Amino acid sequence: MKVHFKGTRGSIPTAPSSDVIREKVVATLLAARGKDLRSESQIREFVDKVLPFQDGHTYGGNTPCINVETGSDDFLIFDGGSGIRCLSQDILKANLTNKTYHIFFSHLHYDHIQGIPFFAPAYIPGNKIIFHGCHNTIEQALKDQMRTPYFPIPFDTFAADISFEIHSPSETLNLCDVEITMHEQNHPGVSYGYRIDQGEKSFVYSTDAEHKKLAHGKEYPFVDFIKQTDMLIFDAPYTHSQSIGNREHWGHSSNIMGVELAARGEVNTLALFHHDPASTDQELDDFLSHTKNFLDRSKLAVRETRPGIPGAPSPRAHPNEVIVAYDGLVFEL
Repeated sequence: MKVHFKGTRGSIPTAPSSDVIREKVVATLLAARGKDLRSESQIREFVDKVLPFQDGHTYGGNTPCINVETGSDDFLIFDGGSGIRCLSQDILKANLTNKTYHIFFSHLHYDHIQGIPFFAPAYIPGNKIIFHGCHNTIEQALKDQMRTPYFPIPFDTFAADISFEIHSPSETLNLCDVEITMHEQNHPGVSYGYRIDQGEKSFVYSTDAEHKKLAHGKEYPFVDFIKQTDMLIFDAPYTHSQSIGNREHWGHSSNIMGVELAARGEVNTLALFHHDPASTDQELDDFLSHTKNFLDRSKLAVRETRPGIPGAPSPRAHPNEVIVAYDGLVFEL
């Protein structure tokens, strides 16, 4: 499987200002002083391997959408934030027609559905769009956001074959050559996480979820849900102090909670997701460094029992890596 991150920002789309772009250019030129950069390949290698990420790239500003390559002819998409427009541009460039698109929603907050009116394949006859989720108001929500005065083109303008499938969290689905299971999450209005399994490979898409006191208990269903997955895409717009401070009960989680749950779930890669719209590229770089430092320290720590005593816990082994997801990232499992 290949996971294509088309939108990784939360709450509202963000775009870099001209001042931000200018500072990236200045930082790049300063870093290039004294370097022998004569060919295009040398320049590209310098940007990709030498420049800090925040100078040569950007984490992006589109709201949630991921596309999963599974080997199936059908498309498997999770959430329809503004990132789904970028996906539709790729589809148009590839001149793909008569395709089936399975679009799963974590929930119906605007940042997760706002890209649907701009999903070009929905306007093309011969395509088939199937909207999936556990909320029985999906159809109404998608139609309402395209009504006057919110949008000039009504939902009925879509020329593709449109249908809706409402699922129970207890269901297991088999489509697009994968197995999909669902998990109810704590978020205003309720959100749902999705686990995708294909052979020995698996990942979990878990955005917009707050893990409260129950998460620290010995038995926590979410840990079983993510158990031994190759990647956990985890809602983490906050630091630990923010998540237990004035942003508590907002329905989101922290990087520290992500590490803790990924460790207990024996997850290989933790991908931080749903970034705060106010976070700059530099701040997200710092956020990643802070998370990695915490992970490194926690791997060395053991509980207050002496090593060698039967039953004493071993040093933490998971997750093996932490990344900050960004628009355009392709992660191969």
